[in-house]
Amino acid sequence: MRKVIVSFVAGILVAIGTSAAYAEVTSMIGKRVDGQFPLKIDGKLSEIPAITIEGVSYIPLRAAGELFGAQVSWLDGEIIMEKINKNVGVLPPTAEEMAEIARIEQERLLQETEKKNEILMQKSRLRGEIQTLQFKINALKREIESREEGMKKMPEYVISNGELVHYEGSELQKKHQEDLAKLKQELADLEAQLAELEQQKAELEAELQKHEAAQ
Repeated sequence: MRKVIVSFVAGILVAIGTSAAYAEVTSMIGKRVDGQFPLKIDGKLSEIPAITIEGVSYIPLRAAGELFGAQVSWLDGEIIMEKINKNVGVLPPTAEEMAEIARIEQERLLQETEKKNEILMQKSRLRGEIQTLQFKINALKREIESREEGMKKMPEYVISNGELVHYEGSELQKKHQEDLAKLKQELADLEAQLAELEQQKAELEAELQKHEAAQ
């Protein structure tokens, strides 16, 4: 039990200066431990728990060393704490390597910017084409509606090829119906083109967001 308490009390050296630590340790000698509680380091439960003395928490020196990335050992009555180099054998990059890394990153950013600008130009072109198509579609819809209304208002008898004939089933009615069918087919083609352009625009917007996130 004494070795455990010594380990706990020695943990004070990690948090405070040497002279202040000595005074603190001296003041702890003979004092009663109020309680103890489990100690986890990086999610791993420590073998020795933490303790509280007069409302102040203390942890084992070895555990404290692990927290600060140091190795703790005893040698001839002295506590030795040495920082652990987690990158043993890994040399820092040279100035030439850092310059090459910076060059590669700059080149990547430039490519991303160029691609982004290219996408913006494509979006602008698509926006113009979409507006033109929408104008044609709206005009064509009005034309179709006007012709359908005109056909409904046609008189029962009309002059076709110089003769007075019944409009229903006449050559004039067939001509009107053929013209109307052509207009409706043209409208369907334009709407299909518009849907394709809208899809291309959506794909460009998704690609643009990807390049913006990469910058």
